[in-house]
Amino acid sequence: MSNQHPIKIFKNYTYIFSNQHRIRQNNNKSIWQVNQNEEFDSFTLMCNENWIIDNVKGWSVHRVNSRNEFLGINTRNEEVKIAKFLDSANNFQWHGYPIDYRFSVNDKPNAKILKQWVKDEIITKTQMRRILQGQGCEI
Repeated sequence: MSNQHPIKIFKNYTYIFSNQHRIRQNNNKSIWQVNQNEEFDSFTLMCNENWIIDNVKGWSVHRVNSRNEFLGINTRNEEVKIAKFLDSANNFQWHGYPIDYRFSVNDKPNAKILKQWVKDEIITKTQMRRILQGQGCEI
């Protein structure tokens, strides 16, 4: 797989940059709008802050000067600010993509992580409630 996609290593994780979320080849897939270094920064932020559930999935944001900035576009070409990262095979090989929690219950950030984001002042309690209810909000 590494010969098909660029990779980076962080701690004991391998991060795979997937082309399927870089170029709109499938209208059912969101795409990154940040560069690969910024994508990787969001991944390492997730790892450093332990925004990971069951060692196989986690969520992150793209932080610039203590602000959440958009990192991709959803399938409706709307800007989104949350990414989901997965270790699908449970082998320390991760990949990620921008998500829109409003349209996929499987992509909705875990409540434990949202509570940590509130504590860390990344989002407000109101934003957490709206995300959990699948409502749109500007984070």
